[in-house]
Amino acid sequence: MAFKYGKDSSLSGADALVRGIGLFSLGLGVAELVAPGKIAKTFGLEGKETLLRAFGAREIASGIGTLSSDPQPALWSRVGGDVLDMATLALGARSDRQDAKRNALIGIGAVAGIAALDAFAATLMGKRGGERPPPADYSDRSGLPKGVEASRGYYRQKQERGPAVAHHDARDDRRHSGGKNKGSGPSAAAGRQPEQMETDPGSSPVAPGVSLS
Repeated sequence: MAFKYGKDSSLSGADALVRGIGLFSLGLGVAELVAPGKIAKTFGLEGKETLLRAFGAREIASGIGTLSSDPQPALWSRVGGDVLDMATLALGARSDRQDAKRNALIGIGAVAGIAALDAFAATLMGKRGGERPPPADYSDRSGLPKGVEASRGYYRQKQERGPAVAHHDARDDRRHSGGKNKGSGPSAAAGRQPEQMETDPGSSPVAPGVSLS
């Protein structure tokens, strides 16, 4: 499942929120299916393990819907499920055990916050039309501003023009990109010899046995 949306970037803030809610819903659903006894004991809901398993299946279904291309219906269904969760936790708040009663009250507050977050995310999706925008298409980008062939031709010309000119062009490239050559500075410039250009014929070869006076 792809999670990159929008024209120029990956996830927007709303998409990241919806994805986080969907992943949380999947994790909570798995926990309620795998360990309903521990959850029931924590919140004073002993004897309601079957109900917690049903809530777990509901959470997984809501999580899958939230991660789909149209998450708004699943988000609103999560709001309804949150109301059921708070009603169930209210039963645990009547427990004779003080730790279970405290956990149930904390759970009611947490679920109320999650319900508000679910409603907020559903409202954001509704303002945008419900569905996420299509994934961004980067298939026409090569990473080379002038294209692959133009870049190949540039370096081919540098090789054909000779190593001296290629070295000179490389120095220009570093200078334009903000890089500095090694040995730069007044002291290095004083001891540096003038570079021989390609058009400078330089010293003519001397035949063996011929002396220069």
